[in-house]
Amino acid sequence: MTNPMIKRINYPSIVGRGTFDQFFDQIFEDPFAMVKRSTEGYPLTDLYKDEEDNQIIEVALAGFSREELNIEVKDNSITISCESGGTDAQQRRIARRSFTRSFVDYDQKLDMRQSDASFENGLLRIVIPPTEEAKPITIDIQ
Repeated sequence: MTNPMIKRINYPSIVGRGTFDQFFDQIFEDPFAMVKRSTEGYPLTDLYKDEEDNQIIEVALAGFSREELNIEVKDNSITISCESGGTDAQQRRIARRSFTRSFVDYDQKLDMRQSDASFENGLLRIVIPPTEEAKPITIDIQ
């Protein structure tokens, strides 16, 4: 039996085409807002491109060890995860908790399988190069 005090909202099963057009327009007009949303939360994350058009993912992981971290590439996504725990977790003053962060290359212009990762001073840095097709080329004029 339903509670008469709870108002039921019937959401439509379909939405107008303009809704998705507006959504995608917003992505292209202000891509930094989308980047900000994808880097919020735990752990602190930064996304940017370097001078060679490599995509860089940096994750602040103070208190973690290299052996605790997992990086998995599947199709056009990369997932960083860690299962927190261990016997000394209760004695630590810095909060450490499990996490999973995934990043997707929707344009498929990154060569995920050629990614390189380093972990130094609590900073995980992943460098993902562009695919050969995505690299700019120079055409000689004859």
